[in-house]
Amino acid sequence: MPGGSALRALRIGAGLTIDELAARSGVSSRTIGGIERGRIRRPHERTLGALAAGLELGPGSGDRLRAAVGAEAAGAGLPRVTPFFTGREEELAWLVAAAGSSRLVQVTGLPGIGKTALVLQAAARLAGDFPHGVRFVDLGGGRPLPAPAVARQVAQALGGRTVEQGRDLLERRRVLLIVDGMTDPAQVSGLLPTRGPAVTMVTSARRLPLPDGRCRVLTALPDATGERTLHRMLGATGPDRVLTGLARHCHGLPLALRAVANRVLTRRRWPVDRIAHRLAQPGRLLDELAAGDLSVGAAFHRGYRSLPATARLAVRALAQEPPPAALAELAACGWSWPGPRGGYEAYPMLRAFAATL
Repeated sequence: MPGGSALRALRIGAGLTIDELAARSGVSSRTIGGIERGRIRRPHERTLGALAAGLELGPGSGDRLRAAVGAEAAGAGLPRVTPFFTGREEELAWLVAAAGSSRLVQVTGLPGIGKTALVLQAAARLAGDFPHGVRFVDLGGGRPLPAPAVARQVAQALGGRTVEQGRDLLERRRVLLIVDGMTDPAQVSGLLPTRGPAVTMVTSARRLPLPDGRCRVLTALPDATGERTLHRMLGATGPDRVLTGLARHCHGLPLALRAVANRVLTRRRWPVDRIAHRLAQPGRLLDELAAGDLSVGAAFHRGYRSLPATARLAVRALAQEPPPAALAELAACGWSWPGPRGGYEAYPMLRAFAATL
């Protein structure tokens, strides 16, 4: 049984929700959900130990959980690609082309904007160009990990035992390395070589000053793309006025679309227009865009903590009418985009978050 499926089966068998297992184990709901969905293939040994303790597994069952997760990690370099990826054709073409001309490519933007999904789509297309494989390192995007710990994690993902071996492998092998959720350029600055056939893709919640690389800032999905995405997630066919309204409340944020779809699918006794009505209530948007381990508010809080102090001040300014300087500060981080009438515009979901600070 794959590692994620094994954990899910044990959790359900224990009668626990993801949040309940998180409370008992001390492992975040986001991490548990990531392991179960196959997004996290190489959880730390201490994470597996905490989960085994939270599930009250005996030695035999705990060992089987470790073995299942370990077998899955050894056999796959990439998490599963979402079947609901929609749009982003231009961004995807840019990323594929950038990987052919640069050793380092950065994808940045607001939390939940779809950075990881885009990079995984590009990696799936590029896999044949990298005979030595694709390696995925999930840094979680939460509290920054010390640079030495990240370097060791990357080296292990590449098959090396030491940082020096990892750097040597990057210099000699045609490998695609994906570092997901980087918060500080120092986490990889001493590891990435200045020459060699390897390509590194980095995702980050803010634009990082990485040397000699190319950077793409992701913006929200267009309304029509958001509507198509939600229809695909729910298996809906044909136009639906209520679903269109639901998608509009998500403001083109893929994470919000996933959370809404989860709510619709798990609350079947609720009329869909009731969910739409709750989303439309002033001050309730972020509270409603949460389901299981999917939470727009929590994702924004993690990203907010990673911002420099000046950018955090700019975010708080969005609760009122923000001055142009605040929007320009956020644009430098990838958290604000050019508006149709010139200057930068404040993203509605970010303004809703600012009102909670």
